[in-house]
Amino acid sequence: MNYDEMTVIDLKTLCRQRGLRVSGNKNEVIIRLMENDEQTGTSQPQRQAQVGYHAQHGTNAIPTQYIPVKSENEMAKTIASFVVLYAFFRLFWALIFSIGFGSDESWLLAPIAFIIGIGFLIGGAIMYQGYRNGAYITLGVLSFSAILSVWFHGSEPNPVSIAWGDEMVMTSLMCSAMCIVIVCLPLFLTQLKAGWPEQIEKLLARQANTDVGKVKLQCASCKETLKVPRTYSGMIQCPSCKSEMRV
Repeated sequence: MNYDEMTVIDLKTLCRQRGLRVSGNKNEVIIRLMENDEQTGTSQPQRQAQVGYHAQHGTNAIPTQYIPVKSENEMAKTIASFVVLYAFFRLFWALIFSIGFGSDESWLLAPIAFIIGIGFLIGGAIMYQGYRNGAYITLGVLSFSAILSVWFHGSEPNPVSIAWGDEMVMTSLMCSAMCIVIVCLPLFLTQLKAGWPEQIEKLLARQANTDVGKVKLQCASCKETLKVPRTYSGMIQCPSCKSEMRV
């Protein structure tokens, strides 16, 4: 008996018994179980032998349960914590300009600064949970923020550039480059997991299941893409142009 021969339900039951995450497809669950075997130093045949021993001797003893010790990725969590703190600083910086501080241009840039702060917050939170996508989001927001800080750099402070003055342009670029290198470290030196946290995976799976039973059509009038249940037959109305068509 091996993991490949087991059903997805049985594999996820094993994950639940060991205290592991149960989401993902069959291959991801198998990899998770194999990694757990390596971490605990106990192979699957050894577990089966222990369970068989209790069955043969007719005892009511509960088979030995192995509680996996999760390896904490301290470096990734430390970097993610600083990203989250920096996110709050950027949100506070954007708030200052949104209430009237600075020039008219600065006030118009405040919404973009809020988006940057929220992006850092989301990326840092996902990376703190040990997921690679959090680092990717943070890197994307850092790159976008660096471009804006140079583009709108001037003698006056503004919400998308936390350094001002001509002599600070290179300093701002060097800080952005250093931050990008630091955020890249967990991608190369640690074991960040692929995918998303379980809550986000459930939302994505729910959306995917919603779209499975629908077919995409194009409105004859405005070319808007419409999603219609596969089993539906009759008249439909385009929500954009309000024209009707038969399917």
